[in-house]
Amino acid sequence: MNFITKKAPIVNNSQRSFKRAFTLHFAIIATSIVTVVLKALSSLENPGELAVRAFFMIVVGALVSVLVELAYAYSEKDITKFKNYKGYVIPINTGILIALLLPSITPIYVLILAVVVGVYAGKLVFGGYGYYIFNPVLVGVIFAQLSFGTQLAVFDTPLQLLKEALNGATTNFNILDLFVGNYEAVAIGSTSVILLSIVFIYLLVSKVIDYRISGTFLISVFIISFGIGVINYYVSGDFSGVFDYVLVNMITGLTFFGAAFLISETVSSPTSRETKIVYAVVVAVLMMTVRVLGDNAEGLVFAILFGNMITPFINRTVKRSNKKTLIKTVVISLVFVIFTSIALGMILQGRVEEIYALVGGVL
Repeated sequence: MNFITKKAPIVNNSQRSFKRAFTLHFAIIATSIVTVVLKALSSLENPGELAVRAFFMIVVGALVSVLVELAYAYSEKDITKFKNYKGYVIPINTGILIALLLPSITPIYVLILAVVVGVYAGKLVFGGYGYYIFNPVLVGVIFAQLSFGTQLAVFDTPLQLLKEALNGATTNFNILDLFVGNYEAVAIGSTSVILLSIVFIYLLVSKVIDYRISGTFLISVFIISFGIGVINYYVSGDFSGVFDYVLVNMITGLTFFGAAFLISETVSSPTSRETKIVYAVVVAVLMMTVRVLGDNAEGLVFAILFGNMITPFINRTVKRSNKKTLIKTVVISLVFVIFTSIALGMILQGRVEEIYALVGGVL
């Protein structure tokens, strides 16, 4: 009998793991290239400058991430994985994703600090890829957002305008601009939903991301947005306001970017079918709660980090995955999502007493 003394996690199929990482690598680079081109073709102020800055951020993010990993490898006296391009794939992915999650106005020193914190404090101190608790990309981004919020502030994004519309402001959204990403964004990766949808489908088909996580997340965001929209906008059969509310929440911000690149990150997300559904629902509910009630117009970064935090706990709640537990999880999750949409919609109208009555009636 052979005993394995290596600490967990143990990679059973390193070739398959690399194939998934390289597929994601290709998708991230393709998204970055198209994002830069779309910035150059946009009708925003100084599109050429925006494109150059986005390109520079992406290159700097990737370079700094690789340098941090190399420095750590040298300190550990083990640089064997960097003898071919295979060892650079994951570091490059991390650096580019951090850059894509920051706005084009980000000072370069903030980007560098975000990458260093994300790669070192978010990944390397835990032992590297496969051992960390929180998604390193989001660790770096949240550090930048909390430490340099003023420098990263972007105004008049579709989600901010949507919040103002809920408070009575008149806002008209150009549907074509929303689809092609021609608007002020909280992150340079918050680009054309057409591009992100293609990438999303590609990553689903290639099994890089899990449909049970990403799919549940998107469905939950849709249901919550629809419920809030109906409660706050539906008047005498007019669904135009409901349509705008759902559309802006679904195709702008980081909704599709998160579904494609963030929420299904394999190391920091749950393992069983049931826990994946619960995790995705928690992230969607928290994100929409922050978007609706919080000062932050986005909310996805906070939501996924919270989901990462509870992943060890929810992994322990499922002792055995079977059809019965799966159906039970789906039903309870659906009820929770619907209730959340109703509650958030009523809170926006100041009908908190009705929520208490509703909760009391259910319980």
